[in-house]
Amino acid sequence: MGQAAHPDDWITDWKGIFVEKVNVTLNWNGGKAFTATNGTGCQIVLDGRKEAGPSPMDLVLQGLGGCSAIDVVVIMEKVRTPLSRFELSIEAVRNETDPKYYTEAVIRFDVWGDGINSDKLSRAINLSIFKYCSVYHSLRSDLKLTAEYRINPTGSEASGNYQVVEMAVPTGELQ
Repeated sequence: MGQAAHPDDWITDWKGIFVEKVNVTLNWNGGKAFTATNGTGCQIVLDGRKEAGPSPMDLVLQGLGGCSAIDVVVIMEKVRTPLSRFELSIEAVRNETDPKYYTEAVIRFDVWGDGINSDKLSRAINLSIFKYCSVYHSLRSDLKLTAEYRINPTGSEASGNYQVVEMAVPTGELQ
């Protein structure tokens, strides 16, 4: 995370530690649509009807996928195994009654590149989910999450069976 522009962008949390403030504003566009703007001015339209943009719950999954995708790509670069292509998809199930939070999710990672080691990729996925992904750690603790991956030959289309990642809290960094 980069440094905030000035000290007013930081607050003290309940432990007395300085943390960056995050600001978002939403302006109603009519119906169930809103334009959301973050503190740097980036905007996205969200829509409860999914007509003008993704729904808030779609954005939660997109945030989870984006957060984990960034982590995995960066971790693989750090272990000197850069990926030539990366795709991620998520399928999720919501609670049947209100509030309709996510109860289950499957994250599928498709990667391409030369010399990709399945153990290092699996470890990168575990580090992302259990250590680094702030979005995952912002979700309910009873979310049943499964992660799967496929390593595809460079230049090919994604194919074959996914390998399930054994989800375990990391005990150390990648080697």
